[in-house]
Amino acid sequence: MWVMATAGHAESGKSTLVHRLTGMPPVAGSAWTALPSGRMVELVDMPADSTITGLCPVSAVLFVVAADAGWLPQSGEHLAALQALAIRHGLLVITRSDLADPLPALRRARAELAGTSLAEAEPVIVSSLTGQGIDDLRQAVDRLADRMPPPDPDAVVRLWVDEATGTSVTGTLPAGTLHTGDELVVAPTGRRVKVESLEWLGRSTSEVPAAGRVAVSLGGGDRRRVRPGQALVSVGRWRFVSVIDVRLSTLDRSGMPARELVLHVGSAAVAARVRHLGPAVARLTLESALPLRIGDSGLLRDPARHRVIAGVTVLDILPPVLRTDAVVDRAVELSKRDITTDGLAELRRRGMVRKSDLVAMGCTVPRAPSVGDWLFDPDRFQKLRGALLAAVQDYAGTHPDDPAMPKPLAAQALGLPDRRLVEPLARASRGLGVRMLAGRLVIGPRDALETVCDALALDPFAAPERPRLNELGLTARRLDSAVARGILICLADGVYLRPEAVDLAAAALRDLPERFTVAEVRTVLRTSRRVAVPLLELLDVQGVTERLDTSQRRLKGWRE
Repeated sequence: MWVMATAGHAESGKSTLVHRLTGMPPVAGSAWTALPSGRMVELVDMPADSTITGLCPVSAVLFVVAADAGWLPQSGEHLAALQALAIRHGLLVITRSDLADPLPALRRARAELAGTSLAEAEPVIVSSLTGQGIDDLRQAVDRLADRMPPPDPDAVVRLWVDEATGTSVTGTLPAGTLHTGDELVVAPTGRRVKVESLEWLGRSTSEVPAAGRVAVSLGGGDRRRVRPGQALVSVGRWRFVSVIDVRLSTLDRSGMPARELVLHVGSAAVAARVRHLGPAVARLTLESALPLRIGDSGLLRDPARHRVIAGVTVLDILPPVLRTDAVVDRAVELSKRDITTDGLAELRRRGMVRKSDLVAMGCTVPRAPSVGDWLFDPDRFQKLRGALLAAVQDYAGTHPDDPAMPKPLAAQALGLPDRRLVEPLARASRGLGVRMLAGRLVIGPRDALETVCDALALDPFAAPERPRLNELGLTARRLDSAVARGILICLADGVYLRPEAVDLAAAALRDLPERFTVAEVRTVLRTSRRVAVPLLELLDVQGVTERLDTSQRRLKGWRE
Protein backbone atom coordinates (compact mmCIF):
# COMPACT_ATOMS: atom_id res chain seq x y z
CA MET A 1 0.00 0.00 0.00
CA TRP A 2 1.31 3.45 -0.98
CA VAL A 3 0.07 6.77 0.33
CA MET A 4 0.34 10.08 -1.48
CA ALA A 5 -1.12 13.51 -0.75
CA THR A 6 -2.51 16.25 -2.93
CA ALA A 7 -1.29 19.85 -2.78
CA GLY A 8 -2.14 23.05 -4.61
CA HIS A 9 -4.23 26.19 -4.43
CA ALA A 10 -7.86 26.03 -3.28
CA GLU A 11 -10.30 25.53 -6.15
CA SER A 12 -7.60 23.94 -8.31
CA GLY A 13 -9.72 20.82 -8.72
CA LYS A 14 -7.85 18.48 -6.33
CA SER A 15 -10.90 16.71 -4.87
CA THR A 16 -12.56 16.36 -8.29
CA LEU A 17 -9.30 14.90 -9.62
CA VAL A 18 -9.11 12.38 -6.78
CA HIS A 19 -12.75 11.40 -7.39
CA ARG A 20 -12.13 10.86 -11.10
CA LEU A 21 -8.91 8.92 -10.54
CA THR A 22 -10.24 6.62 -7.81
CA GLY A 23 -13.93 6.46 -8.73
CA MET A 24 -14.95 7.60 -5.25
CA PRO A 25 -15.24 10.94 -3.45
CA PRO A 26 -12.68 11.43 -0.66
CA VAL A 27 -13.96 9.92 2.61
CA ALA A 28 -12.43 11.09 5.91
CA GLY A 29 -9.74 12.87 3.93
CA SER A 30 -8.78 10.14 1.46
CA ALA A 31 -9.76 7.90 -1.43
CA TRP A 32 -8.08 4.83 -2.88
CA THR A 33 -7.75 2.77 -6.02
CA ALA A 34 -5.85 -0.09 -7.61
CA LEU A 35 -3.05 0.83 -10.00
CA PRO A 36 -2.30 -0.94 -13.30
CA SER A 37 0.39 -2.99 -11.52
CA GLY A 38 -2.17 -4.23 -8.99
CA ARG A 39 -0.77 -2.12 -6.17
CA MET A 40 -3.12 -0.07 -4.07
CA VAL A 41 -2.63 3.66 -3.66
CA GLU A 42 -4.42 5.95 -1.22
CA LEU A 43 -4.62 9.67 -1.86
CA VAL A 44 -4.80 11.99 1.13
CA ASP A 45 -6.89 14.98 0.11
CA MET A 46 -7.22 17.70 2.75
CA PRO A 47 -8.85 21.12 2.36
CA ALA A 48 -6.35 23.63 1.00
CA ASP A 49 -5.95 25.38 4.35
CA SER A 50 -5.15 22.00 6.00
CA THR A 51 -2.90 20.65 3.25
CA ILE A 52 0.24 20.97 5.36
CA THR A 53 -1.34 18.62 7.91
CA GLY A 54 -1.87 16.06 5.16
CA LEU A 55 1.62 16.46 3.72
CA CYS A 56 3.69 16.02 6.88
CA PRO A 57 3.22 12.24 7.35
CA VAL A 58 3.67 11.26 3.65
CA SER A 59 6.61 11.03 1.24
CA ALA A 60 4.94 11.65 -2.14
CA VAL A 61 2.60 14.27 -3.59
CA LEU A 62 0.39 15.10 -6.55
CA PHE A 63 0.97 18.83 -7.01
CA VAL A 64 -2.10 20.24 -8.71
CA VAL A 65 -2.30 23.46 -10.76
CA ALA A 66 -5.47 24.44 -12.62
CA ALA A 67 -5.01 25.40 -16.27
CA ASP A 68 -7.63 28.15 -16.06
CA ALA A 69 -6.22 29.70 -12.85
CA GLY A 70 -2.50 29.08 -13.16
CA TRP A 71 0.01 29.56 -10.37
CA LEU A 72 -1.53 31.24 -7.31
CA PRO A 73 -0.20 32.35 -3.88
CA GLN A 74 -1.28 29.19 -2.08
CA SER A 75 0.52 27.14 -4.73
CA GLY A 76 3.73 28.83 -3.63
CA GLU A 77 3.01 28.21 0.06
CA HIS A 78 2.38 24.51 -0.53
CA LEU A 79 5.52 24.19 -2.66
CA ALA A 80 7.51 25.85 0.13
CA ALA A 81 6.09 23.29 2.56
CA LEU A 82 7.08 20.42 0.27
CA GLN A 83 10.57 21.87 -0.10
CA ALA A 84 10.83 22.27 3.68
CA LEU A 85 9.78 18.66 4.19
CA ALA A 86 12.24 17.55 1.47
CA ILE A 87 9.53 15.59 -0.36
CA ARG A 88 11.19 14.47 -3.60
CA HIS A 89 8.62 12.05 -4.98
CA GLY A 90 5.82 13.73 -6.86
CA LEU A 91 3.85 14.46 -10.01
CA LEU A 92 2.91 17.84 -11.43
CA VAL A 93 -0.73 17.58 -12.48
CA ILE A 94 -2.28 20.32 -14.64
CA THR A 95 -6.06 20.04 -14.29
CA ARG A 96 -9.02 21.63 -16.10
CA SER A 97 -7.31 21.31 -19.46
CA ASP A 98 -10.83 21.47 -20.98
CA LEU A 99 -11.28 25.05 -19.72
CA ALA A 100 -7.99 26.64 -20.80
CA ASP A 101 -4.77 25.99 -22.65
CA PRO A 102 -2.70 23.99 -20.11
CA LEU A 103 0.71 24.91 -21.53
CA PRO A 104 1.07 28.38 -19.92
CA ALA A 105 0.18 26.93 -16.52
CA LEU A 106 2.58 24.03 -17.12
CA ARG A 107 5.46 26.35 -18.11
CA ARG A 108 4.92 28.58 -15.05
CA ALA A 109 4.61 25.60 -12.68
CA ARG A 110 7.78 23.96 -14.01
CA ALA A 111 9.64 27.23 -13.60
CA GLU A 112 8.43 27.47 -9.98
CA LEU A 113 9.43 23.86 -9.26
CA ALA A 114 12.91 24.32 -10.75
CA GLY A 115 15.56 24.21 -8.04
CA THR A 116 13.20 22.63 -5.48
CA SER A 117 12.87 19.06 -4.23
CA LEU A 118 10.17 18.53 -6.89
CA ALA A 119 12.23 19.80 -9.82
CA GLU A 120 12.09 16.34 -11.44
CA ALA A 121 8.35 15.84 -10.95
CA GLU A 122 6.79 14.23 -14.03
CA PRO A 123 4.10 16.46 -15.58
CA VAL A 124 0.67 15.11 -16.50
CA ILE A 125 -2.15 17.10 -18.14
CA VAL A 126 -5.72 16.00 -17.37
CA SER A 127 -9.33 17.01 -17.45
CA SER A 128 -11.34 15.63 -14.59
CA LEU A 129 -14.54 16.56 -16.42
CA THR A 130 -13.84 14.76 -19.71
CA GLY A 131 -11.46 12.11 -18.35
CA GLN A 132 -8.70 13.14 -20.75
CA GLY A 133 -5.29 12.15 -19.36
CA ILE A 134 -6.68 10.20 -16.37
CA ASP A 135 -5.29 6.89 -17.67
CA ASP A 136 -1.93 8.59 -18.21
CA LEU A 137 -2.10 9.88 -14.65
CA ARG A 138 -2.83 6.40 -13.33
CA GLN A 139 0.23 5.04 -15.15
CA ALA A 140 2.35 7.94 -13.83
CA VAL A 141 1.20 7.25 -10.25
CA ASP A 142 2.26 3.62 -10.73
CA ARG A 143 5.69 4.73 -11.93
CA LEU A 144 5.95 7.09 -8.98
CA ALA A 145 5.21 4.21 -6.59
CA ASP A 146 8.12 2.30 -8.16
CA ARG A 147 10.49 5.04 -6.99
CA MET A 148 9.12 5.36 -3.47
CA PRO A 149 10.70 3.47 -0.55
CA PRO A 150 8.35 0.76 0.73
CA PRO A 151 6.79 1.40 4.16
CA ASP A 152 8.13 -0.58 7.13
CA PRO A 153 5.29 -2.59 8.72
CA ASP A 154 7.56 -3.65 11.61
CA ALA A 155 8.40 -0.12 12.75
CA VAL A 156 7.09 1.32 16.00
CA VAL A 157 3.74 3.05 15.67
CA ARG A 158 3.17 6.79 15.55
CA LEU A 159 -0.25 7.72 14.20
CA TRP A 160 -0.69 11.49 13.93
CA VAL A 161 -4.34 12.36 14.55
CA ASP A 162 -5.84 14.91 12.14
CA GLU A 163 -9.54 14.23 12.74
CA ALA A 164 -11.20 13.30 16.03
CA THR A 165 -14.73 12.79 17.30
CA GLY A 166 -14.69 11.80 20.94
CA THR A 167 -12.64 8.62 21.13
CA SER A 168 -12.78 7.92 17.38
CA VAL A 169 -9.77 9.29 15.51
CA THR A 170 -8.41 9.32 11.99
CA GLY A 171 -4.86 9.77 10.81
CA THR A 172 -2.15 8.65 8.41
CA LEU A 173 -0.04 5.66 9.47
CA PRO A 174 3.32 6.02 7.65
CA ALA A 175 5.02 3.03 9.31
CA GLY A 176 4.28 0.15 11.67
CA THR A 177 1.16 -1.99 12.05
CA LEU A 178 -1.97 -1.48 14.15
CA HIS A 179 -4.05 -4.34 15.60
CA THR A 180 -7.29 -4.39 17.50
CA GLY A 181 -6.47 -4.83 21.18
CA ASP A 182 -3.17 -2.90 20.92
CA GLU A 183 -2.35 -0.66 23.85
CA LEU A 184 -1.11 2.77 22.79
CA VAL A 185 -0.13 6.01 24.47
CA VAL A 186 -1.69 9.37 23.66
CA ALA A 187 1.13 11.85 23.10
CA PRO A 188 1.84 14.13 24.81
CA THR A 189 -0.62 13.36 27.64
CA GLY A 190 0.96 9.97 28.43
CA ARG A 191 -2.38 8.29 29.11
CA ARG A 192 -2.90 4.79 27.78
CA VAL A 193 -5.72 3.75 25.48
CA LYS A 194 -6.73 0.52 23.79
CA VAL A 195 -7.57 -0.02 20.13
CA GLU A 196 -11.17 -1.18 20.14
CA SER A 197 -11.75 -1.32 16.38
CA LEU A 198 -10.07 -0.33 13.11
CA GLU A 199 -11.39 0.83 9.75
CA TRP A 200 -9.18 0.87 6.67
CA LEU A 201 -10.07 1.32 3.01
CA GLY A 202 -13.71 1.63 3.99
CA ARG A 203 -14.01 -1.65 5.88
CA SER A 204 -13.58 -2.94 9.39
CA THR A 205 -10.43 -4.96 9.99
CA SER A 206 -8.38 -6.37 12.82
CA GLU A 207 -5.02 -5.26 11.37
CA VAL A 208 -3.73 -2.26 9.42
CA PRO A 209 -0.18 -2.38 8.04
CA ALA A 210 1.54 0.81 6.93
CA ALA A 211 1.08 2.87 4.96
CA GLY A 212 -2.49 4.15 4.93
CA ARG A 213 -5.22 6.25 6.38
CA VAL A 214 -6.86 4.53 9.31
CA ALA A 215 -9.85 5.25 11.55
CA VAL A 216 -9.36 4.04 15.11
CA SER A 217 -12.01 3.61 17.79
CA LEU A 218 -10.42 3.77 21.22
CA GLY A 219 -11.61 1.97 24.33
CA GLY A 220 -10.41 1.56 27.90
CA GLY A 221 -11.40 3.11 31.17
CA ASP A 222 -10.34 6.64 30.21
CA ARG A 223 -12.91 8.01 27.78
CA ARG A 224 -11.45 11.48 27.39
CA ARG A 225 -11.37 12.62 23.79
CA VAL A 226 -8.23 12.67 21.70
CA ARG A 227 -7.57 15.95 19.89
CA PRO A 228 -6.22 16.64 16.39
CA GLY A 229 -2.49 17.30 16.57
CA GLN A 230 -1.96 14.59 19.18
CA ALA A 231 -0.51 11.19 18.28
CA LEU A 232 -1.06 7.55 19.19
CA VAL A 233 2.30 5.87 19.78
CA SER A 234 3.71 2.50 20.83
CA VAL A 235 4.11 2.01 24.56
CA GLY A 236 7.62 2.61 25.96
CA ARG A 237 9.20 3.49 22.61
CA TRP A 238 8.92 7.27 22.49
CA ARG A 239 9.95 10.32 24.48
CA PHE A 240 7.72 13.40 24.48
CA VAL A 241 10.12 16.33 24.18
CA SER A 242 9.76 20.08 24.20
CA VAL A 243 13.39 21.14 23.58
CA ILE A 244 15.12 19.92 20.41
CA ASP A 245 18.16 20.84 18.34
CA VAL A 246 17.48 20.98 14.60
CA ARG A 247 19.04 21.66 11.23
CA LEU A 248 17.35 24.42 9.25
CA SER A 249 16.94 24.70 5.51
CA THR A 250 16.09 28.37 5.16
CA LEU A 251 13.46 29.24 2.58
CA ASP A 252 12.43 32.73 3.61
CA ARG A 253 15.33 34.62 5.17
CA SER A 254 13.10 37.54 6.03
CA GLY A 255 11.44 35.35 8.63
CA MET A 256 14.54 33.89 10.25
CA PRO A 257 15.03 36.71 12.78
CA ALA A 258 11.57 35.83 14.13
CA ARG A 259 11.72 34.27 17.57
CA GLU A 260 8.17 32.88 17.69
CA LEU A 261 7.03 30.61 14.85
CA VAL A 262 4.86 27.50 14.52
CA LEU A 263 6.44 24.07 14.08
CA HIS A 264 4.48 21.63 11.93
CA VAL A 265 5.32 17.96 12.41
CA GLY A 266 2.82 15.27 11.48
CA SER A 267 -0.59 16.77 12.26
CA ALA A 268 0.81 18.83 15.13
CA ALA A 269 1.21 22.59 14.92
CA VAL A 270 2.84 24.01 18.07
CA ALA A 271 4.33 27.38 18.91
CA ALA A 272 8.12 27.25 18.87
CA ARG A 273 10.65 29.69 20.29
CA VAL A 274 13.69 29.69 18.00
CA ARG A 275 17.20 30.17 19.35
CA HIS A 276 19.67 30.37 16.48
CA LEU A 277 22.92 28.60 17.32
CA GLY A 278 24.62 28.99 13.96
CA PRO A 279 23.87 29.66 10.28
CA ALA A 280 21.90 26.44 9.79
CA VAL A 281 21.22 25.06 13.27
CA ALA A 282 18.87 26.15 16.05
CA ARG A 283 17.35 25.10 19.34
CA LEU A 284 13.55 25.00 19.40
CA THR A 285 11.60 25.28 22.64
CA LEU A 286 8.09 24.00 22.02
CA GLU A 287 4.91 25.12 23.72
CA SER A 288 3.75 21.51 23.85
CA ALA A 289 5.82 18.32 23.93
CA LEU A 290 5.85 16.08 20.86
CA PRO A 291 6.87 12.44 20.21
CA LEU A 292 9.93 13.00 18.02
CA ARG A 293 12.92 11.05 16.77
CA ILE A 294 16.24 11.86 15.17
CA GLY A 295 15.72 12.51 11.46
CA ASP A 296 12.10 13.65 11.75
CA SER A 297 11.19 16.37 9.25
CA GLY A 298 8.98 19.36 9.83
CA LEU A 299 8.66 23.00 8.92
CA LEU A 300 8.59 26.35 10.62
CA ARG A 301 5.78 28.63 9.49
CA ASP A 302 4.79 32.21 10.15
CA PRO A 303 0.99 31.91 10.39
CA ALA A 304 0.45 35.66 10.36
CA ARG A 305 2.11 36.00 6.94
CA HIS A 306 1.09 32.53 5.69
CA ARG A 307 4.72 31.80 4.91
CA VAL A 308 6.86 28.75 5.37
CA ILE A 309 10.08 30.07 6.85
CA ALA A 310 12.33 27.00 7.04
CA GLY A 311 12.49 23.26 6.84
CA VAL A 312 13.46 21.42 10.01
CA THR A 313 15.36 18.18 10.48
CA VAL A 314 15.59 16.89 14.05
CA LEU A 315 19.19 16.26 15.14
CA ASP A 316 18.83 15.79 18.91
CA ILE A 317 15.71 15.15 21.00
CA LEU A 318 17.63 15.19 24.30
CA PRO A 319 20.04 18.11 23.91
CA PRO A 320 22.36 19.15 26.74
CA VAL A 321 21.83 22.27 28.80
CA LEU A 322 23.55 24.96 26.77
CA ARG A 323 25.88 27.44 28.44
CA THR A 324 26.44 30.74 26.66
CA ASP A 325 30.14 30.02 26.22
CA ALA A 326 29.36 26.66 24.59
CA VAL A 327 27.01 27.87 21.83
CA VAL A 328 29.66 28.11 19.11
CA ASP A 329 31.06 24.63 19.82
CA ARG A 330 27.56 23.18 19.86
CA ALA A 331 26.72 24.83 16.53
CA VAL A 332 29.88 23.45 14.91
CA GLU A 333 29.20 19.95 16.26
CA LEU A 334 25.57 19.98 15.09
CA SER A 335 26.49 21.32 11.64
CA LYS A 336 28.78 18.31 11.10
CA ARG A 337 26.32 15.75 12.41
CA ASP A 338 24.94 13.09 10.08
CA ILE A 339 21.37 11.83 10.34
CA THR A 340 21.89 8.27 11.49
CA THR A 341 20.26 5.56 13.58
CA ASP A 342 23.66 4.18 14.58
CA GLY A 343 23.38 3.82 18.36
CA LEU A 344 27.14 3.40 18.76
CA ALA A 345 27.77 6.77 17.10
CA GLU A 346 25.21 8.38 19.40
CA LEU A 347 26.78 6.68 22.42
CA ARG A 348 30.24 7.94 21.48
CA ARG A 349 28.86 11.43 21.09
CA ARG A 350 27.23 11.43 24.52
CA GLY A 351 29.66 9.25 26.48
CA MET A 352 26.77 7.62 28.31
CA VAL A 353 23.08 7.19 27.50
CA ARG A 354 20.11 5.14 28.65
CA LYS A 355 19.14 2.22 26.43
CA SER A 356 15.54 3.41 26.58
CA ASP A 357 16.61 6.84 25.32
CA LEU A 358 18.44 5.30 22.36
CA VAL A 359 15.26 3.42 21.48
CA ALA A 360 13.25 6.65 21.80
CA MET A 361 15.73 8.41 19.48
CA GLY A 362 15.13 5.68 16.90
CA CYS A 363 18.69 4.33 17.23
CA THR A 364 19.99 0.79 17.43
CA VAL A 365 21.22 -0.41 20.84
CA PRO A 366 24.93 -1.32 20.58
CA ARG A 367 26.91 -3.76 22.69
CA ALA A 368 28.81 -1.66 25.21
CA PRO A 369 29.68 -1.53 28.93
CA SER A 370 26.40 -1.15 30.80
CA VAL A 371 25.18 -0.33 34.28
CA GLY A 372 21.47 -1.03 34.63
CA ASP A 373 19.72 0.85 31.81
CA TRP A 374 22.81 2.98 31.15
CA LEU A 375 25.27 2.29 28.35
CA PHE A 376 28.80 3.70 28.39
CA ASP A 377 31.18 4.45 25.58
CA PRO A 378 34.12 2.09 26.33
CA ASP A 379 36.67 4.93 26.41
CA ARG A 380 34.43 7.04 28.64
CA PHE A 381 33.88 4.07 30.95
CA GLN A 382 37.61 3.61 31.51
CA LYS A 383 38.04 7.34 32.11
CA LEU A 384 35.20 7.29 34.67
CA ARG A 385 36.84 4.43 36.56
CA GLY A 386 40.06 6.44 36.77
CA ALA A 387 38.15 9.59 37.73
CA LEU A 388 36.33 7.69 40.49
CA LEU A 389 39.63 6.46 41.92
CA ALA A 390 41.06 10.00 41.88
CA ALA A 391 37.90 11.47 43.47
CA VAL A 392 37.91 8.94 46.33
CA GLN A 393 41.63 9.49 46.92
CA ASP A 394 41.16 13.28 47.03
CA TYR A 395 38.26 12.96 49.45
CA ALA A 396 40.19 10.63 51.76
CA GLY A 397 43.13 13.02 51.74
CA THR A 398 40.97 15.96 52.84
CA HIS A 399 38.89 13.94 55.34
CA PRO A 400 41.39 11.73 57.23
CA ASP A 401 39.01 11.12 60.17
CA ASP A 402 36.16 10.07 57.87
CA PRO A 403 37.71 9.04 54.55
CA ALA A 404 34.65 7.24 53.11
CA MET A 405 33.19 9.37 50.29
CA PRO A 406 29.37 9.75 50.09
CA LYS A 407 27.78 8.61 46.82
CA PRO A 408 26.15 11.98 46.01
CA LEU A 409 29.54 13.71 46.19
CA ALA A 410 31.08 11.05 43.96
CA ALA A 411 28.27 11.44 41.39
CA GLN A 412 28.78 15.19 41.43
CA ALA A 413 32.55 14.92 41.07
CA LEU A 414 32.20 12.61 38.05
CA GLY A 415 29.33 14.52 36.43
CA LEU A 416 27.10 11.42 36.54
CA PRO A 417 23.43 12.06 35.70
CA ASP A 418 22.22 9.53 38.29
CA ARG A 419 23.80 8.85 41.71
CA ARG A 420 22.63 5.24 41.41
CA LEU A 421 25.41 4.75 38.86
CA VAL A 422 28.09 5.22 41.53
CA GLU A 423 27.79 1.84 43.25
CA PRO A 424 27.91 -0.35 40.10
CA LEU A 425 30.73 1.82 38.79
CA ALA A 426 32.58 1.18 42.06
CA ARG A 427 32.03 -2.56 41.64
CA ALA A 428 33.55 -2.29 38.18
CA SER A 429 36.51 -0.46 39.75
CA ARG A 430 37.41 -3.05 42.39
CA GLY A 431 40.55 -3.85 40.50
CA LEU A 432 41.66 -0.27 41.15
CA GLY A 433 41.07 -0.69 44.89
CA VAL A 434 37.74 1.21 45.12
CA ARG A 435 35.11 -0.41 47.36
CA MET A 436 31.75 0.36 48.90
CA LEU A 437 31.49 0.46 52.68
CA ALA A 438 28.00 0.96 54.10
CA GLY A 439 26.92 3.04 51.12
CA ARG A 440 30.15 5.06 50.90
CA LEU A 441 33.29 4.76 48.80
CA VAL A 442 36.64 3.80 50.28
CA ILE A 443 40.00 3.01 48.79
CA GLY A 444 43.16 1.11 49.64
CA PRO A 445 43.56 -2.08 51.70
CA ARG A 446 40.68 -3.09 53.94
CA ASP A 447 40.81 -0.79 56.94
CA ALA A 448 40.09 -1.33 60.62
CA LEU A 449 36.40 -0.45 60.42
CA GLU A 450 35.84 -2.98 57.65
CA THR A 451 37.70 -5.58 59.73
CA VAL A 452 35.27 -5.04 62.62
CA CYS A 453 32.24 -5.13 60.32
CA ASP A 454 33.41 -8.34 58.67
CA ALA A 455 33.97 -10.00 62.05
CA LEU A 456 30.50 -8.96 63.25
CA ALA A 457 28.97 -10.34 60.06
CA LEU A 458 30.29 -13.77 61.08
CA ASP A 459 29.54 -13.44 64.81
CA PRO A 460 26.87 -10.70 65.23
CA PHE A 461 27.03 -10.39 69.04
CA ALA A 462 30.81 -10.64 69.56
CA ALA A 463 31.37 -6.93 70.18
CA PRO A 464 35.12 -6.27 70.14
CA GLU A 465 36.67 -5.33 73.48
CA ARG A 466 38.29 -1.94 74.01
CA PRO A 467 41.85 -3.32 73.68
CA ARG A 468 40.96 -4.77 70.29
CA LEU A 469 39.51 -1.44 69.14
CA ASN A 470 42.66 0.31 70.30
CA GLU A 471 44.80 -2.27 68.56
CA LEU A 472 42.96 -1.58 65.29
CA GLY A 473 43.45 2.15 65.75
CA LEU A 474 39.74 2.90 65.88
CA THR A 475 39.45 6.16 67.75
CA ALA A 476 36.29 7.34 69.49
CA ARG A 477 35.86 9.95 66.75
CA ARG A 478 36.07 7.32 64.01
CA LEU A 479 33.60 5.07 65.84
CA ASP A 480 31.19 7.95 66.45
CA SER A 481 31.32 8.74 62.73
CA ALA A 482 30.53 5.10 61.90
CA VAL A 483 27.51 5.24 64.22
CA ALA A 484 26.32 8.50 62.68
CA ARG A 485 26.53 6.95 59.22
CA GLY A 486 24.60 3.84 60.29
CA ILE A 487 27.54 1.46 59.91
CA LEU A 488 27.53 0.52 63.62
CA ILE A 489 25.27 1.00 66.65
CA CYS A 490 26.58 1.82 70.13
CA LEU A 491 24.84 -0.18 72.91
CA ALA A 492 26.96 1.23 75.72
CA ASP A 493 30.33 2.82 76.20
CA GLY A 494 32.72 0.82 74.04
CA VAL A 495 30.08 -1.74 72.96
CA TYR A 496 29.49 -1.72 69.18
CA LEU A 497 27.44 -4.02 66.94
CA ARG A 498 26.12 -3.88 63.41
CA PRO A 499 22.56 -2.43 63.14
CA GLU A 500 21.03 -5.73 62.01
CA ALA A 501 22.05 -7.34 65.31
CA VAL A 502 18.91 -5.90 66.98
CA ASP A 503 16.54 -7.77 64.65
CA LEU A 504 18.67 -10.92 64.85
CA ALA A 505 18.44 -10.84 68.66
CA ALA A 506 14.66 -10.34 68.63
CA ALA A 507 14.27 -13.36 66.35
CA ALA A 508 16.57 -15.51 68.52
CA LEU A 509 14.62 -14.71 71.71
CA ARG A 510 11.54 -16.39 70.26
CA ASP A 511 13.28 -19.74 70.85
CA LEU A 512 13.41 -19.12 74.61
CA PRO A 513 10.70 -19.95 77.17
CA GLU A 514 8.05 -17.30 77.86
CA ARG A 515 10.12 -15.96 80.78
CA PHE A 516 13.87 -15.73 80.42
CA THR A 517 16.90 -14.35 82.21
CA VAL A 518 19.99 -12.48 81.06
CA ALA A 519 21.99 -15.69 81.44
CA GLU A 520 19.62 -17.50 79.04
CA VAL A 521 19.94 -14.67 76.57
CA ARG A 522 23.73 -14.81 76.80
CA THR A 523 23.57 -18.52 76.00
CA VAL A 524 21.25 -18.28 72.99
CA LEU A 525 23.15 -15.31 71.52
CA ARG A 526 26.57 -16.75 72.39
CA THR A 527 27.71 -13.47 73.85
CA SER A 528 28.81 -11.88 77.14
CA ARG A 529 26.88 -10.06 79.85
CA ARG A 530 28.69 -6.90 78.64
CA VAL A 531 26.69 -7.16 75.39
CA ALA A 532 23.50 -8.90 76.55
CA VAL A 533 22.50 -6.37 79.23
CA PRO A 534 22.59 -3.18 77.09
CA LEU A 535 21.10 -5.09 74.15
CA LEU A 536 18.11 -6.14 76.30
CA GLU A 537 17.75 -2.59 77.59
CA LEU A 538 17.57 -1.38 73.98
CA LEU A 539 14.93 -4.04 73.20
CA ASP A 540 12.97 -2.84 76.25
CA VAL A 541 13.02 0.73 74.94
CA GLN A 542 11.92 -0.42 71.49
CA GLY A 543 8.99 -2.35 72.98
CA VAL A 544 10.26 -5.75 71.88
CA THR A 545 10.78 -7.06 75.44
CA GLU A 546 9.51 -6.07 78.91
CA ARG A 547 10.96 -6.59 82.41
CA LEU A 548 8.85 -8.71 84.76
CA ASP A 549 11.11 -8.41 87.83
CA THR A 550 14.76 -7.87 88.65
CA SER A 551 15.86 -11.02 86.86
CA GLN A 552 13.24 -11.96 84.27
CA ARG A 553 11.88 -10.59 80.98
CA ARG A 554 9.56 -11.75 78.25
CA LEU A 555 8.80 -10.86 74.65
CA LYS A 556 5.81 -8.55 74.39
CA GLY A 557 2.82 -10.40 72.95
CA TRP A 558 4.59 -13.73 73.44
CA ARG A 559 1.33 -15.72 73.28
CA GLU A 560 -0.29 -13.61 70.57
